[in-house]
Amino acid sequence: MNKLTTYFLLLSCLYISVSSAQVAPGIKLGYNESSISKTRLDSKAGFYIGAVIDIPISTRYTLQPEILYSSQGGTSNSPDYGDVEIDYLSIMAANKFYVGPNKGFHFNLGIGLDINLKNNFVNLFNGDGDGEISPFDVVVFGGLGYEFDFGLTLEARYKQGTVSVDFFGADDFYEEDGSNLNGVFQVGATYKFKLK
Repeated sequence: MNKLTTYFLLLSCLYISVSSAQVAPGIKLGYNESSISKTRLDSKAGFYIGAVIDIPISTRYTLQPEILYSSQGGTSNSPDYGDVEIDYLSIMAANKFYVGPNKGFHFNLGIGLDINLKNNFVNLFNGDGDGEISPFDVVVFGGLGYEFDFGLTLEARYKQGTVSVDFFGADDFYEEDGSNLNGVFQVGATYKFKLK
């Protein structure tokens, strides 16, 4: 019973702190430079766009849930196969740690789930591919940014996949054995709307 009471009190305190915080929704968009490890693909340019919710927990820490559309993949340099195009729905939880109490410069770390919305693997080898792409990817990310007083944040981060894409159906597609992981460098902007 004591444990249940303790859990209830902790949840109540968290609810009160989040409710009293100045929660701010926002929009986020930017540039992707994506690659798939251990393949003969070059990096591919893409973009991301979506929505965020900024939840200040303290003067130096903010939790920022995000839901984004992210265009990823790799660019082919061979006539035997085309570019790899993978569109993900990214559900992310960013932890923002501010250097000073007045916001501004910050570091961010987080984890997320990338859900495969669409890809071109069926047509990649003119219908001859026999592999399958993973339907999801669990990602970790980190980066840095700067938040201005008027709601604009500029940010750069690197997102690393942990689940092998592993759908390639041609032996010469691989550069070496091992997991074929997504890696994405992202740079972009977020604009937060004040509710009060």
